[in-house]
Formats: sequence, C-alpha cells, structure tokens
Amino acid sequence: MTLQLRSISIYSHDEQRRDIVFKLGALNIVTGASKTGKSALLDIVDYCWGRSDCTVPEGEIRRKVSWFAIHLDNAGEGILLARKNPGPAGRTSDEIYLERGVEVLPVTTTSFQKNITGDGLRSQLSVVLGISENLHVPPDTASRQPMEASSRHAILFCLQAQDEIANRKFLFHRQGEQFFPAAIKDSLPYFLGAVDEAHFLALMRYNDARTRLRRAERDQLEYRSAVDAASNTALSLVDEARRVGLISRVGGSDAASTHVLLTEAAMPQPMNLDLIDDPTADMEQLEERRRRLRGDLQEVRDDIAEVERANRDASEFETETKEQEARLLSLELIRGHESFPDHCPLCDSQLTVAVPTVDEIRQSLASIGTQLTSVRRDSPRLQERLALLEARRAELEELLRVVQRQIAQRIADNERLRIQQNQFSEQARVAGRIAYYLESYTSIGPTSDLSQTIDRLKAEIAELEKVLDDDALETRIDTALSLVAQELTAYANSLSLEHGANPLRLDRKHLTVVADTVDGPLSLAQMGSGENWVGYHVAAHLGLHKLLRRRSRPVPAFLMLDQPSQAHYPPEHDANGLIAGLADEDQAAVHRLFKLLSAYCVELTPRMQVIVSDHVELLDDWFRDAIVQRWRDGIKLVPVDWLTAING
Repeated sequence: MTLQLRSISIYSHDEQRRDIVFKLGALNIVTGASKTGKSALLDIVDYCWGRSDCTVPEGEIRRKVSWFAIHLDNAGEGILLARKNPGPAGRTSDEIYLERGVEVLPVTTTSFQKNITGDGLRSQLSVVLGISENLHVPPDTASRQPMEASSRHAILFCLQAQDEIANRKFLFHRQGEQFFPAAIKDSLPYFLGAVDEAHFLALMRYNDARTRLRRAERDQLEYRSAVDAASNTALSLVDEARRVGLISRVGGSDAASTHVLLTEAAMPQPMNLDLIDDPTADMEQLEERRRRLRGDLQEVRDDIAEVERANRDASEFETETKEQEARLLSLELIRGHESFPDHCPLCDSQLTVAVPTVDEIRQSLASIGTQLTSVRRDSPRLQERLALLEARRAELEELLRVVQRQIAQRIADNERLRIQQNQFSEQARVAGRIAYYLESYTSIGPTSDLSQTIDRLKAEIAELEKVLDDDALETRIDTALSLVAQELTAYANSLSLEHGANPLRLDRKHLTVVADTVDGPLSLAQMGSGENWVGYHVAAHLGLHKLLRRRSRPVPAFLMLDQPSQAHYPPEHDANGLIAGLADEDQAAVHRLFKLLSAYCVELTPRMQVIVSDHVELLDDWFRDAIVQRWRDGIKLVPVDWLTAING
C-alpha cells in the first residue's frame, strides 16, 4: 500500500487553480514566512479526507477559495478528491467529489458535482487503502461498542498539526478529542498487522459458534425439563384439548403420555356439520310467508267479526220485534175494525193528541212480520258464510303454525350450527397452540443430537480460542510495538533527545512515548523541553510508519509534519528561513531533525513520502532539493491576484 499525495489544489471563485505539487517517495518541504498558509495544507488534506468539520483557518483562504482538492497516487493511479469550501464562518460542506483514474486535474470546478457522501467516501478510501474486514471487540467490561478500523482511523497516524507535534500530552492526531483515544487504541492492532483478516474470520466463527452453543444448551435444558416432568404448559394444553373435545380418553401425567395425547389432539379433525332439511327455506322467505299468512288471517277474522255482528244484529232485531208483537197480540188491545184517533182504544176517553189508527198499527205489525220473515230467510245464509270463514280461519291458523314451526326449526338449526362452528373454531385454536408447542418440543425431542452438537461446538470454540487467545494477540501486538520501539530509540539517539539513551517504547494503553529509566518509566508528559516533545513525536511516527511500510499495512504512505522546528526556530525569530542567528545547539538540532527526515525518505524510497511545512530554509543541497514551495516576498498559498479580485 503506497497511497501518497501528488498535489494539493485550491480553486478560486472565478475558476482559477493553484497547485502545490509534491514528489512521490521523497521528502517535500514547503518553507516560508508566517501567515502564508503553510499550516492550512494539512487542514485541507484532513478536510478532503472526510473530516466532519473544516479546520482551515478563517481569513483569506476561507474567503477566496471555492473548492479544496487533493490529488492522490495509488500505485500509479490518480485519484481526485475535492470538497467545497464551507466559506467564512462555515463549519462544513457535504458537497464531496471523488473520481478515480484522474491524471490531469480539471481546470475549473464545473465538473465538481456531489457524487458521494461522507460515509461513502470513508468506505471508498478504505477500499483504496486495502482495508479488509475487521472488527475490534472490546472487553465485556467496556461500555463502548465493537469498532471496525477504516480510512477514518488510518489518517490519524499520518498528520501532525502545529499544535500537536509539540504537545506533551497527546501523541497522535486528534487524540485530545472525545472518542478518538479509544478509536486509536482499538484500531492500532489491526494497522500494526497483529490482527489480520484471518483473525477477523476466526472471530466471526467464534461468535457464531458461541451463539449456536448457547441456543443448543438452552434447548437441551428445556428438553431435560420436559423429560423430568410434564411442563405446566403441556398439562394446560391437555386440559384445554379435553374441554373442547379434542381428547376423550384419559392418559398418564408423565411427559411421554402427555406428548402422545397432545399429538393425537393436534391431528386434523373432521368437520361434521349438521345439514338443514330445507336449505332453500331461508329465514327471509319464511318471514315473508308468515307476514302474508298473518295478513290473510286478519282479513278472515275481520270478515268473521262482520258476519257475526250482522247475525247478532238480526237476531236481536227479531227477538225485539217478536216480543213487541207478542205483547200486542196477547193483550188483545185492538177490539174492532173501527177506531177513532182522538179516542183512547182502552177507555174510549177523549185524547188531546191523536193516536194511530188500528189500520196503521196493523200495517206496522204487517211490516214487522215481513221484516221478521226476511231476517229468518237470511239467517241460514249468514250461518253458511260464517262456517266458511271459520274453516278458512282454521286453515290459515294451521298454515301459520306450520310456518312458525319452520322458523323455530331454522332458528334452532342456525343456533346449533353456530354452536358447532364455535366449537370447531375453539378446537382449531387449541390444536394450533398444541401444534406450535409440539414443534418446539420436537426440535428438542429425544431424536435430536443435541449432546453431540454441544460437544462439537465446544470443541470448535476451544480451537478458536487458541487462535483468538488474548495472550497470543497481546504477544503479536507487543512484537509489533517492540519493532517500533527499536526504530524509536534509534531515531531518538539520532536527534540527541533527552532520555534517548534509555530503552524507549510506544505505550498503547496511554498513547504516549515512555522511557524506561533506572528510576522507573518516564512518559512524554514528564519529559521537559519542547525539543523533546517534538523530537519524540517525529521519532514515534517515523518508527511506526517504517513498520507499516515493511508490513505493507493499509495506512497512507505519507506523513505531514507542521512546524517541527518550532522548539528551536519560533516564527518570531524568522530571518528568511536562515538559522545562522540561532545558537549553535539550536542550529545543530534543526539540522539533525531535517537530515533524519531526508535520510528516512531515502531509505524507504519510493514507499514513503514526508511533507514538512516550516519556516526553516537550510543551505544544504539535500535540503534545497527537497523544497517544493518557497513562500516569501509576497508569495502565499492564495495568490496575490486572488486577493485583489472583485468577486469571491
């Protein structure tokens, strides 16, 4: 893996481009005065790599630049990665453009259209780096989640900003931010090569085997419980099955008998529904027929009442008339043929009001007689009519009773069917519960090979634990760190750092450099002077990257250092980069530092690239050959003509 930087580019708002081109596999120095944009180069790389916030300093760069871009070299393939400048006071931008196979950078930003998300960029860069599947599982006592090392973590070992390279407390990029120390610790074993893809696959197999073992042991425990005594669930299901008629015989209370009973109860049951004699005579038709019969019966009853009333009236009339006629005739009040209307027929006295004559009375009696004859003649007809109506009423009442019985029968049939359907539904529900229980019971039944499965899984887990042995893993990590420590010690001696004569090591737990002195371990924070802090940062990263390159690990093959000479050559003492005015010790320290970086790149060429931003400008030929940019006399990252442009 030799992913390096070909160039860093910025685009103006009026589509001008400024390129900072680097040499591959070599030392690259960007030297210049303060406030020329040297430190922004590292921030641009960090931002384009996918950092969530833009740390490019506010000022000319934020105002005049529209897009940042880095041109990567992946074993000869050009990869363009551009990201829009969020602008003054802006925190970030999600407009990211990634293109592979790019040899010539675009002249303008017209083609920079968002084509990838931040997560997608992290995945793509991980693929480019060759990061395989991996997973760090923290100890059970840890609260953090398992983590997969990615390109987001790889870049942390490649950048040393100005305020980081001389920091006595933090050794790596962004180590002082929340969650990053744990991420560095968890990803370091993978990047060191102590954990490879085979380890990851073994870990996946181990976790899967443990899951299957827990499941098998749980099933075995349930089976043993079922064998020892019938579970309450099984007994309850037997009671329910007997209640709904799925079981009729009595069985034992042991598990085997209960299982037999439940198996019988779960068998499909025939649905012997009773049939209705007349399926066409539905309730609606019967109700309609009953309404018609009731209407007809009411009409007949009304007719009977009318005939009876007529017959009753005639009988009463006949009775009254006959009584009147009998009284008149029995008293023989009419004596002769002649009578006078003004004389009383009884006493022959003079009347003030005239009475009917005998002839008139006789005429009335004759008329009554005629009416009586007519009534006596009509009476048999009324009786005959009444008899017919009574017969019709009896017929309708019988028909109505038949319909009523049919309706009652249909209601009874429907109720019986409803009861049967409810019973079948209840049986089906209980049978379903029994079937579900039996499926679970069968999976752990006597025919299963749970014991053999458990033994096989335990053996597999034991073999995997040997491969994943924490002690073996720690041994591999210690071996890798020991190799880094050898280089760290050698580089510290080359830089003549304090405590460099003692054995030095990289402390993975605390992410710092430790010198093992006679008096005990001495961490970087306990060492004095900025020279030591800067020197050990440089030495640790050089030692780490040398091992990464030797093992071809998936970490970018470049290291960016910002202001490594600050302990000896602070910006306020800058004299056009010349160090002649420094004390002899400071001059020697600066010279040793850059000479080490140069020799390091020569040793590892073309596999390693080091990019340094600094004020120093040594007069040595090897130093001048390494200078790729000299920003003095008005030359800066942002060209002067951009600053005077109207737009942007």
